[in-house]
Amino acid sequence: MRAIVIAFAALAAIKVWTQDRMVRAAMSEALIQAYRERAQVVCARETLKESGKDASREAAKPAAASVALWSSAEAAEITIGAKVADVMLWDYNNPLWDVRYRHPHLVLTASGARSLKCSYDLRAGVAFVQVL
Repeated sequence: MRAIVIAFAALAAIKVWTQDRMVRAAMSEALIQAYRERAQVVCARETLKESGKDASREAAKPAAASVALWSSAEAAEITIGAKVADVMLWDYNNPLWDVRYRHPHLVLTASGARSLKCSYDLRAGVAFVQVL
């Protein structure tokens, strides 16, 4: 009798885990499709700021190249929280605590002349670009 109860408990745990993984995968794909274009534009703008160029008419070619870089980004994933904010877990009064531990982020990874990683905050609408 005990073995049957343990087997049913294991089957229930496997069922819950499988459903959770399926829901997370579907939600991740939906969020990536919904926010990818917006993230690419913001990441391109932040890349131009990082390289010291402005989005004026003279910089139209670098701006187009930057957008092309992020539109061909190899990997995209959804994460909760971003490591770009230097906030400790116990410092919950810090204004960046939500950015670090609660906000969803779309992380794009692009490789070209240099590998770049852009973390787009879905709630705040801002991006953080890192050179890998």
